[in-house]
Amino acid sequence: MIRTAQSEPLAVTLKASGATTTAVANAAGDAQDYSFRRACFLLDVTATAGHAGDTLDVFVDVLGPDGATWLNAVHFTQIAGNSAAIQHYAILDSTNTAATTFNVSTDCAAGVTKPYLFGSRLRARWTMVDAGTVGSVTWSLKALIER
Repeated sequence: MIRTAQSEPLAVTLKASGATTTAVANAAGDAQDYSFRRACFLLDVTATAGHAGDTLDVFVDVLGPDGATWLNAVHFTQIAGNSAAIQHYAILDSTNTAATTFNVSTDCAAGVTKPYLFGSRLRARWTMVDAGTVGSVTWSLKALIER
């Protein structure tokens, strides 16, 4: 059997590890210019402040074909402010044919991925709700990109 050379997946950081300490709605990381066939994402929550009412929602968006509209492809399971360290994983795969048409006008529900979305750019986006006490969630979002 003859094997053709394949390039190694590209490891990228969409959000470096750091604490999110204040309430914020739809904060977005820098857009990354990566066209891809398949992408795997790892949300790594390493610490929380222990406040049950705080929540962190983390999203992965892809740039739509118009070059201006961001489409939500991943909404990780919501992180509670008193959760233990945890990791969540999601995959986007342009060869997935699970749906022929689908609504992209709203964000995915928590814990949902639209695996058939792909685009030329990626970004991390997050919302933190602070229930009144000073909360903190330390987390990062990394990806492996296969072109």
